[in-house]
Amino acid sequence: MNIAYEKKNAMTFIGFHTEIRPEEGYQKCPEFWDKEYNVKYARLWQTMKPETPIEEAILANGIGMFAICSESENGFAYWIAGLYQGGEVPEGLELYSFPASEWAVFSTKGPMPGSLQTLNTYVWQEWFPTEGKRFQANGMATLEVYSAGDPQSQEYESGIWVPVKEA
Repeated sequence: MNIAYEKKNAMTFIGFHTEIRPEEGYQKCPEFWDKEYNVKYARLWQTMKPETPIEEAILANGIGMFAICSESENGFAYWIAGLYQGGEVPEGLELYSFPASEWAVFSTKGPMPGSLQTLNTYVWQEWFPTEGKRFQANGMATLEVYSAGDPQSQEYESGIWVPVKEA
């Protein structure tokens, strides 16, 4: 696990989400990916020929390269998202924007979802209570960042970005 502090420009993402209770995150987030992959991605990744506006948006915006975790009334909204490249937002997809900000950028290698869940536990149970306590949450969600490649590989790279500002 590595950490860096970086300034990032404003970013807008496009995607879809579900509501998850915090205590169910490590179970429900992978289930959401499995369900949505079967519905929206399986045929598309085999053919690379979009047949619907949502499939066009998935390819054009790299939906699936990011996940957003934002607080909600009953837990958190968990988004499967991509970096918005402009254009039409098909019904069933929404936009989520982050202003320019400083970020704590964590990275890890290993098979999904275990490597990312281990990193998430580190971020919130080790980094935040010690190093992170000198930062205030910047009023935004966090990002999960995924690389291309085989998510079951020992070399697969993923990360978590946490918006920060000095307290």
